[in-house]
Amino acid sequence: MIKFFRKIRQKQLSENKFSKYLLYALGEIILVVIGILIALQINNWNENRKNKIAEADYYCRILDDFELNEKLIDETSARITNKIKLSKELMSDLNNIPNDRSLILNKHVVAIRQDVFVPSNIAFEDITSSGQLKLLTDLRLKNRLIQHSTFLNNILNLLQENRNVIIDRMSDFEFMSEFGLQDIDYLERELDREHIELLPKNNWTNDPNHPIFLKFQDNLVIYIGMLIRQKQHLSNLKKEMQEPIELLKNKECKNKEG
Repeated sequence: MIKFFRKIRQKQLSENKFSKYLLYALGEIILVVIGILIALQINNWNENRKNKIAEADYYCRILDDFELNEKLIDETSARITNKIKLSKELMSDLNNIPNDRSLILNKHVVAIRQDVFVPSNIAFEDITSSGQLKLLTDLRLKNRLIQHSTFLNNILNLLQENRNVIIDRMSDFEFMSEFGLQDIDYLERELDREHIELLPKNNWTNDPNHPIFLKFQDNLVIYIGMLIRQKQHLSNLKKEMQEPIELLKNKECKNKEG
């Protein structure tokens, strides 16, 4: 009988130890799971923190591009205004007979010199080409920046079309030597007297009925029109930029100096 009860007691002790082992093992598993969850939470928090820093940095860089572009627009518009002024003076000079063909053509070269507006769009191109556009959590601002990028590309295409018209018109003379290209300073310095004597001689700037005079004057009118359109395109671009600029200024980059 004693032997029987001893077996029961040993069995109970054995079962009790096993349940304790199960509880201990379960506790370890729970601790490991909690540890993993905490590690994942810390990793997510760290990733979110890095994403927030990257997002704020992109906002700052995009704002820098916008502010630089505002300055470039103002500078380009000022040069266009000066070209319009020169072209109007040139039209008056042309019709102030007698005149000097060389002076008129050299002034013409200055007036038609093309300054290409090249905006800075590095930050937005970087974030889109790298697939990081998802970092921008402000949906309104993100959509507005995408909208602006499309608008900017359209303006650049319109400006290029204007330049193409100008280049085509200003170079559309059957014989450039008859037009007087050799009178332009940099060519005149290169060509010696012997070669200049070989070229056609005419005084078309003093003949209002000469085909070159009429075409040159007509080109000036078209050129002034193209310059006015360029200014309008740039003005429209600057107006379109104001909303995204204000949205960007409200982001964390407003404190970037700190």
